[in-house]
Amino acid sequence: MTPTTTPDPATAPPRRRKPGRAVRIANVPWDMYEGVLKAFGDRRGVRVTYDRGELEIMVPSQEHEKDGEFLARLIVIMTEEFGLPLQHGGSTTLKRKGMKKGLEPDKCFWIASAARVAGVAKLNLKIHPPPDLAIEVDVTRSSLDRLGIYRSLGVGELWRLEGDDLQFYALGADKKYAPTATSSVFPGVAPSDLMAFVKQARTAMNQNTPAAAFRAWARQLATKPPQ
Repeated sequence: MTPTTTPDPATAPPRRRKPGRAVRIANVPWDMYEGVLKAFGDRRGVRVTYDRGELEIMVPSQEHEKDGEFLARLIVIMTEEFGLPLQHGGSTTLKRKGMKKGLEPDKCFWIASAARVAGVAKLNLKIHPPPDLAIEVDVTRSSLDRLGIYRSLGVGELWRLEGDDLQFYALGADKKYAPTATSSVFPGVAPSDLMAFVKQARTAMNQNTPAAAFRAWARQLATKPPQ
């Protein structure tokens, strides 16, 4: 009998995902967009994107959801180990009527501005600050310019994961996103640092194991003297 082996995530071929499902509708007024949001309610398995009359409804794949959930878990761990405040926004709708733009991130977080949204039951981006950080998984599945929508809404940092490729984007003073080698929210943390643990989680029998290993790594980074 030929022995079986567990594939090494570090040397495995690039991950191919099962695509989610999406439909795009043109010439949709803002009131109809809000009606769609209300109709779906708390069904966060559905992502609704709106950009100046263009409406897209997407149902992500299960793999998509798992990667987003684990990345979010790593963010929570880092805020704990780095001693940072946190308000977890999940996939809450981010929208501005005056801009005619809205979307639902896979996950979003208020960290530096956490105190300013504490206790907020209904987010209003005309009054409240946008998230400091948002996660996007399988961004190329969308036919709309989600990066442009995030930029218009003022989300400070965006993490985009496509397959095995994780990239960080920071919103500059010019109100444009630029790729960045390390996170501005978590100094010293690079995309490759996180992907090592995301890949482990994809094949782990127990995701608590790579999460615990990540916590040990983050704790060591948090106590490391500044260079």
